[in-house]
Amino acid sequence: MLASIKKAKDLYKAHSKKEDVRRIIKDGVIEMALKENFSDRVRLANAYMDEVVTAVKRLNIHGVDVRAVVSTKLLVGTASGFLKVITEVGMHWDPVLDLPYVPGSSIKGILRSNALELCKEKKSEECVKYVLKLFGSGEIFAEAEEVFGFKGFTTEAHVGKVVVTNAYPTELSEGKLFAGDIVNPHYYKENKVVENEYEVEPVPVKSLAIRKGVKFRFVIGVKELEDAKKLSKLLFNYDLKKPSELVFLLLTYSFSKGIGAKSSRGYGYMDVEVVNLW
Repeated sequence: MLASIKKAKDLYKAHSKKEDVRRIIKDGVIEMALKENFSDRVRLANAYMDEVVTAVKRLNIHGVDVRAVVSTKLLVGTASGFLKVITEVGMHWDPVLDLPYVPGSSIKGILRSNALELCKEKKSEECVKYVLKLFGSGEIFAEAEEVFGFKGFTTEAHVGKVVVTNAYPTELSEGKLFAGDIVNPHYYKENKVVENEYEVEPVPVKSLAIRKGVKFRFVIGVKELEDAKKLSKLLFNYDLKKPSELVFLLLTYSFSKGIGAKSSRGYGYMDVEVVNLW
């Protein structure tokens, strides 16, 4: 991260035509990132996740140690993350490990959202309440009446009983972490919205994405068995023995639908490759 900032600073100082400097900085940083060797950093991330697993087990919390492989390009944190100023497409970035990551809060939100979607299909108020107990809820569950049709539905604010760590890349794809990517701003001409699409002159925006084949690792802890058992029965008609089994089922289902930005366009699909449950 610091290297890319230094690269941008040096290019800005060296270039005389300031009107072209942004493009040159962007191309320079993207080229550097595509060539960068992240091997030591992903090994460090893997060692860190080993420590996380040990800590969760010592707390006597049931958990899942997940390794998932990116089956398409992956974008996370595009709206505001690191690189947004340089490439116009941001990315969540850990300044300590010096790696991109998928926030644990995002993974937890995806699990919660998909669990609620499954509850919606079953039209079960009991199902929704167990999802909120496990994954957390605000003082008011706004979708209760409008989306689910439940009148007089009440909840209490709480953080839930599922804890999800950030997901870090722990194995590269053919020695690489990033792939080049572009975004086409189709309906702009000279940075202005056009009224007639025949006037469009698309200028591709170059950026970076996580490369297909990169493996991520993260841990999910589940503090409650009984609630997980009941929700598993309601959602999947499955009698689980460990609460972490429920998370595995939801995780597999959720990752098949994509995570992160542009999942509707084929980005962000991941396959759960290795899961250790305890």
